[in-house]
Amino acid sequence: MRLEDIKFIVTIILLGLSLLTALVLESYLKTGYAVQLVLILIGIILTAGIIFGLWIELEWAYPFTMLFFALALADMVWMFAETKAFLPFAFGLLVNVAGLVLCIASIETTALQELETYEIDKKRRK
Repeated sequence: MRLEDIKFIVTIILLGLSLLTALVLESYLKTGYAVQLVLILIGIILTAGIIFGLWIELEWAYPFTMLFFALALADMVWMFAETKAFLPFAFGLLVNVAGLVLCIASIETTALQELETYEIDKKRRK
């Protein structure tokens, strides 16, 4: 197995665990649970797009996944403020931070191509 395949599999697992943790924290909510369910549904749709992007190795896939984990982390903090459920929050925090670190490590920097330079001989110009 290549390293890219392992990163792909681990990222999918972390995406699933992040959505599962959001669902668990949503079950503790007393108000606003309908909004949270809509956010989880949007997260599932975005996850399908992320998995497709990672599968065909598009260059935007890891930055978009990093954005997903950051938004999921913000959502976890909001739900923790509403529910005070520490264990699901701690697990979600661990999953989302691990996802962020994995995505940051997986972003490939593209090397700038060197410009072609030509030597122009002034004597040869007419």
